[in-house]
Amino acid sequence: MAATLRKVVDDHWTMLEEEPTSGPRHVRTSELPVTTPLGPVLAAMDHEGLRHLLVPLSADQGIRRNYDGAALTLRERPLENGEVYERYADLGCVRRDLDEVFTGLVADVLAAVAEASERPLKALYNVLNRWRALFQPSPAPLSADGLAGLFGELVVLNHLLEGESTAIDFWTGPSGHRHDFTVGARGIEVKTSTAPKDRKVRIHGVEQLQPPPHGDLDLVWIRLEPVVERGRTIGDLVEAARKAGDDETGLLFKLAEAGYRPVDADLYRDKHFVIREERWYEVDAGFPRVEPSSAPPGVTDLDYTIDLDRQRPQTTETHGIRDRIVRITQENK
Repeated sequence: MAATLRKVVDDHWTMLEEEPTSGPRHVRTSELPVTTPLGPVLAAMDHEGLRHLLVPLSADQGIRRNYDGAALTLRERPLENGEVYERYADLGCVRRDLDEVFTGLVADVLAAVAEASERPLKALYNVLNRWRALFQPSPAPLSADGLAGLFGELVVLNHLLEGESTAIDFWTGPSGHRHDFTVGARGIEVKTSTAPKDRKVRIHGVEQLQPPPHGDLDLVWIRLEPVVERGRTIGDLVEAARKAGDDETGLLFKLAEAGYRPVDADLYRDKHFVIREERWYEVDAGFPRVEPSSAPPGVTDLDYTIDLDRQRPQTTETHGIRDRIVRITQENK
């Protein structure tokens, strides 16, 4: 339903863009296929080409306080047409570069209003409270290591999306799972390095290299080279995942958990990387790791380093990685 509502909203805004408004305080509106006892919900566009969603208000309702965020606004808007005077909660996006994200928010609002049409304003607030953080900057920028780590995870996510469009569900690291990806009974742990030499990885805790119960574990090691241009950015990988995946909303919320929000894009626009190596290892019985049973009694946090130069990877070639991804995703079906 969400994908259908996204397309409906986009179609309405595309239509509204074709004809400008008559003045700076005016908006052009179009009735969306979600109605309430107070009337239909409207798509709207102002004279600057900014997008709005108008949710009808009853005579005794009002916006509890105007909201003017970095990207979102919420205020009351009256509309008058001849003898008809109506009031709306006006949710707007003031950043054109966030139009696609705003479309996802609006689709969620429409779905919520459709389910609770007798309380459209409440439905709007409920969804807005969940989405608001995505339109605000992250509390702190990603560190250099954090940016490289997220880049590596997005590389693997896009691999998985080539084999399965629902693979955003497989990305479990942002929620605190011990492995970055969980595909059925298989875990995938991603390690990224920007060091120009050596293939060493830091393992955090004795559980990180333990496979899921009755499953298997892959360790993916990626070497990145920071470049001035002609590489790929975090934004490039996010856009690729957004287009390939079925759950854009889920992707955005997982990115936020990982420390990246859409409004942060400008912070990383000049951070380009080139993938110099990508090696997939199967963490089997012969792979070096600290077993939970071998940790000293009372030791709960144990970090250690593995030298991957001593290990033979399962695959390093593009076609081999592609074949492995196909096998992993097929195992999950």
